[in-house]
Parts: sequence; structure tokens; C-alpha cells
Amino acid sequence: MHLFCKTNSLLNSIIATACVALIACTPSSGDVNHTYAQRLENVLKTESFKLSKPSTITVNHVTENTEDKATIGMLELAQLRQCKLATLIAEHNNQLGKTATPANILSYQIKFIQSAKECLESFEEQDELFEKIKLTAIQKQANLANYFRAMLLNESEFKQSWQLSSTHIDENTAGFSETVSAMEQIAKLNNQINTGKINAIKPEQIINQLEVLNRFKYNKLLISAARVQTHYNQQLTALLMKYSKDDLCPANKNKQKAQTLSNVFKKFYLEQLQPYQSFLVGRLETLQPLYQQIWRDTELAQFVDSDSNDAILQSLKHSAKSHVAWWQGFYRTCEISPL
Repeated sequence: MHLFCKTNSLLNSIIATACVALIACTPSSGDVNHTYAQRLENVLKTESFKLSKPSTITVNHVTENTEDKATIGMLELAQLRQCKLATLIAEHNNQLGKTATPANILSYQIKFIQSAKECLESFEEQDELFEKIKLTAIQKQANLANYFRAMLLNESEFKQSWQLSSTHIDENTAGFSETVSAMEQIAKLNNQINTGKINAIKPEQIINQLEVLNRFKYNKLLISAARVQTHYNQQLTALLMKYSKDDLCPANKNKQKAQTLSNVFKKFYLEQLQPYQSFLVGRLETLQPLYQQIWRDTELAQFVDSDSNDAILQSLKHSAKSHVAWWQGFYRTCEISPL
């Protein structure tokens, strides 16, 4: 059971009931958040309050910056005709190679390293070309982590993961299992690169995984939804914190205003937004560890590192906990029951 269901307070029974539901919100979560905010405004007589979305996360373009010191010329290429490496180099040198995407470039580097090992077996060690192929392969392997990083920060399939989306996500949104599988393979690729297990890599699978990510765009939908909900939680909590006990339940007066507020909280937050956030948490608990394995060596590490306060999952949990904590204090202060 997620964080939202573990609150030790007067709200336990209601929260438990809401968490059991775990159903998608209809209408969309965005609509529910705005309606929740509007109803709070109506009760609190707030002026000029409007929910806003979080700022965009900028993903800076990077270059591989991995110029190989050793190169294989055309005459030397002719000597490699018996090797698969010759075809690989020739294809890379044509127009396709010149316009290759960062993922294609990474794939080429891996194929070169794998093919070089086989090709070296057909040359004598004292051969000059043997030494050049060997040196080139060593340089390319040393630079693989940089090529992988360039793919993460330049390929649209990864960059779009950090863009905000207006598309609603819920349990019926397609692509979760496919995205998990693709991200597992990409995390595995990163690990193989970092541990030098290059021969175990299947470079042709890199493009296949990117096609899956592009088809469903699930990472973008999930990360955007979590960031937006976190920002909404923070704004609504900040709004509520402006009001004192005298504003909400003045002494020697009936508690109609407090009871109306309670009804708004139960109808919109507990019954709809809390189950929705539990859904987001569940998805993130599966995917964020993969995000961390993949983006940990980039400028985006703070958003995926489970030890960071800025991490998507941790931020969402904290914002929800803070919001519920305000309501716990409200029920204690105004001495009314949440039931």
C-alpha cells in the first residue's frame, strides 16, 4: 500500500476506503484539480487564485565530442574486404552515416568494436593495420559512455520524456508494460557499456527500443502527470496555510464553513485525487529505478535519484503528505470528524 494509505490520523478510515478504489479519475485529473481548487476558493472567499503548471525542464543538447585519433583510410579499407568491418565502415561513411542520429551513431560504435575483434583474427599482430584497428576499437570503447549520454540528451524519444503533456494518463493508458520492457533493455545497455561487456550487446535492439518509447510516449505522460500533480498539491497546500483557526472555525459559532470545507476535501481529494496519485506512485515505483539507472550520469540525475528531494516520485509523495497533513491539523483544530 502506498504512502497515501499509511497516514496515522483521524483520516485513516476514509483514506483506506479511497485507496481501495484506485480507479481512474473521470473527468481527467486536471479537471478535478481545478474543480477542487474552485470549490475551496468558493468556501474560503479567495480572490485571484489560479492553479499553474510547473516550469519546463530544459534538456540541453550535447555533442559526442569523441573524435577518434586513429582513422582507417580508403586504401586500408580495401585490405579489410574479408572482414564484416569493411562493410560497416563503408556504410557509415556514406550519406546514411553522415546523417545518422545519436542512437545510430552509438549503434555503429558498438558494431565496430564487436566486428573489430573478429577482424583482428585475420591479421598478424605486427601488421600496421592490426594495430590501427585495435587502437580505434579501444578508443571507441572508451568513448561509448559519452555516445550513450548524447543519445539520452539528443534523441527525441528521451528528450520528450521531460516535456509537459496535456494528455491524461490513467490505468487504461496503453504502453506501461512495453515501456518498462524497453527501459529495462536501455538500462541493461548502459550497464553493459559501463562494465565493458560490449560483446553481449545487441546494437540492432537500440532502435527497436526507441521505437517503443516513441509509439507510446508513456514516460512523457507519467513524468508530466506526476510533476503537474506535485505542483498542484504544493499550490493548494500553500493556499490553505494562509487561513487560521479563526478564519475556518471561529469560536462560539457554528462549524458550517469547516464542514463545507471538509466535504470539498472528501469529494475531490480523497475520493478522486488520492486514488489517482496512488496510481502515479505505483507506476513511478516501477519506472523511476530504471530512470535512475539510465539518466544517473546526466544533468537530469536530480529528478531520478531516489536520494534527491527533487526526484519525481519523492516530490509527489512529499507534496501529497504535506497536503493531507494540513487537513489532519484542520480536523484537530476545528474538532470535527472527517467521517
